[in-house]
Amino acid sequence: MSPKKNRRGRPDEIEGLAGELQAHGRESRWERYRLPVDLSGKSFLDVGCWEGVHCADAVRHGARDVVGVDLCTSDALVANVERYGFEFLQMDVFGESWLGLGRFDVVLCSGMLPTVQSPALLLARLGQVARELVVIETTTTTHGDDLPMMLFQGGGEGTKDKSNWWAPNRACMHEMLEATGFGGISTVWEDERREGFGRVCMHAVPSAVPDRRRLQPRKPRQMSLHGGNRTEKPVPAAGRFPEGDPRNDPHT
Repeated sequence: MSPKKNRRGRPDEIEGLAGELQAHGRESRWERYRLPVDLSGKSFLDVGCWEGVHCADAVRHGARDVVGVDLCTSDALVANVERYGFEFLQMDVFGESWLGLGRFDVVLCSGMLPTVQSPALLLARLGQVARELVVIETTTTTHGDDLPMMLFQGGGEGTKDKSNWWAPNRACMHEMLEATGFGGISTVWEDERREGFGRVCMHAVPSAVPDRRRLQPRKPRQMSLHGGNRTEKPVPAAGRFPEGDPRNDPHT
């Protein structure tokens, strides 16, 4: 039986776990986020890697190239880099050097989205370095049901964490991922916490072909081909200038 769908045509139920990815014993974050069991020959990037725990897991799962990115460092991170041999780069996801990372088969970003001022831009930046799969885990709000929305939390509204800006609901996450060039979007884990809030983990596949239509500031047929000059001058509103003023004539 197919899962019940909401009025936007999306499944209300969270996708089941495929047999080859089923967890054994106590569920770890790696299993909770449904990250691949076998990463042999794959590359892995953790954006906002904190102490590098997921990078260490990627090494244990056979990844050939593992990189962690964060602005902060810690003794625990240094210890994990030395023990597991993955690469750490102290850099900003919105910085100019971001595209120099190249592309990775699997990109994980956990807990970072609420802390950025532009969540959709973060998703777009993740898509620029992802080849096969993006795994995004974030705080969410349960408000709005299947109506896409985000709660503004800048300045600590609704949270004790002053670094948080936004709490999207699941429908909003789905539409932001679609709008930033992802397909194959699925929710693999969800957990309700305090009233009105929870956490969600979603998988998304980056598009192999960029949608350049989203780069247009206006409809193409309204774009000038003459270096920014209009083909026709706009007609001023009646009475905008005094009677007899030459600026009232659209042809001057």
